[in-house]
Amino acid sequence: MKKVFFVLLITLYWPLTSSANTNPEATFDYPFILGEWYISNVEPDTNQDNFLAIRLRLNSNYSFSIDIQKRDYSIEHWEGMYNASNDTIILGLDTSTPQVYSYKTTHNRLNLNGITFRKALSAPLAGVWSSQRLAGDDLQASNVQKIDLILQPDFVFMSRSSGMNGEESIKRGIYYIEDEHIVLLYENGETQSSYNLKDDTLTLLGAGTDMYAELARVR
Repeated sequence: MKKVFFVLLITLYWPLTSSANTNPEATFDYPFILGEWYISNVEPDTNQDNFLAIRLRLNSNYSFSIDIQKRDYSIEHWEGMYNASNDTIILGLDTSTPQVYSYKTTHNRLNLNGITFRKALSAPLAGVWSSQRLAGDDLQASNVQKIDLILQPDFVFMSRSSGMNGEESIKRGIYYIEDEHIVLLYENGETQSSYNLKDDTLTLLGAGTDMYAELARVR
């Protein structure tokens, strides 16, 4: 399977202009690479590539998994440990034949040796959200009365916190999802929360802060 994946990476080329981006405040050194990445063979009947789709998952604990759906709809699976630097990802550190790939990334595209993956987002999470209930000592201490949050499907966000005297704090940046956690990355910082989505209600529980928020979908 590893040979198949390597051949796919060196036979396609679609360069990105942005190189790897890191946030010095982020918990993970290279947060832009985290998440689930997909590529589809949009014209399987007109090319020789022996795949229909590839899914690559990179986790913050340095584990990864790859699933390749081949033309006959069979699935080839590979998983293990990886490492990353500013421009290189090594897959299969726990094997005798680790694979080395150069990469470039934006917040929603990952280019490995010329093949470009797009980051996937669960569609229900994208939307405009407004707080219905806020609790927690940290929120009370900052006098936050309302939170509005926009999560775009391309992993761009905007948040607005409103106080009792009309003051506002606006943050813009990018976000990523890992399991039940959402991380908002913005200039000079990040906000981490665990989340739950049910019946158009998004519940956020702060990580490392005493913050609880229930937000209703506006659209």
